[in-house]
Amino acid sequence: MDWSEFEKHLKIEIQNLGGRYVWSDVQLQGGYHIQKNVKNHKYRLLETNDKTIHKGTLAECKEILATKDAFFNNDHLILLIHGLGRHSGTMKKPLNALRQTGFAAHSLNYASLFEDVEHHADHFEHLLDNLIGIKKVSFVTHSLGGLIVRELLKRKTKWNDVTAGKLVMMGTPNKGAQIAEFLNRLKAYQVIMGPSGQNVRPIDKLNALPPPPIQTLVIAGGRGNETGFNPLLNGDNDGIVCVEETRIDGKEHFQLVHVIHTTIMDHKDSIKAMLEFLKP
Repeated sequence: MDWSEFEKHLKIEIQNLGGRYVWSDVQLQGGYHIQKNVKNHKYRLLETNDKTIHKGTLAECKEILATKDAFFNNDHLILLIHGLGRHSGTMKKPLNALRQTGFAAHSLNYASLFEDVEHHADHFEHLLDNLIGIKKVSFVTHSLGGLIVRELLKRKTKWNDVTAGKLVMMGTPNKGAQIAEFLNRLKAYQVIMGPSGQNVRPIDKLNALPPPPIQTLVIAGGRGNETGFNPLLNGDNDGIVCVEETRIDGKEHFQLVHVIHTTIMDHKDSIKAMLEFLKP
């Protein structure tokens, strides 16, 4: 098999990993949400348990959603946004913790392997513009998710009647990840990680993102020493992102948690810091 055939086969395999990897949330109301398939541009309406109610056009899904008795239990909504190559289910622990505390919370899904940060932000901007019954939105993010919110906040901090509240970033490579720069030499990395795999590199476009204009908590993973979990990286790190790479401008709130990158959102210390930071 030559490389072109392998690349085609690989993309097909990724596309069919449970379906979640090609769908992005574009509208949310209560427990109902509309998603767009970024590969075939079709839409679907899902209910609270993620069961599909309807597949069709965006207009059709919106029409059906308008008939539903869908309300949020709080006018302060927390949106959770997962990282690169993940899906909404990976944010289940912080999601449940927020709901148990009384927040209205929803874990957004987006096709992280198939579009870039700007397109992810486009989908979520549409979602924010169409929220009903919400006065404030805060964000809890993992890795790439934090960069998407920074792109959103660069554009505006108010969406109709909704105002941006606070931002929690867990393991976000705010200065770019040196490991992504190294892996980008490999064709396989470029194919698998797609456009967003380029967005996490320490490139000028990322460095030009302004600091978030709202209160921000950065949670970094590391061991509190000079080698971290991956001695091949420079300085303390979570195995993928260096602690120093998570910092923005030094003015943000900061918490170091002794945990690796892939599970930083699940760690009890991360969740504790998140809840403390977000409380009214």
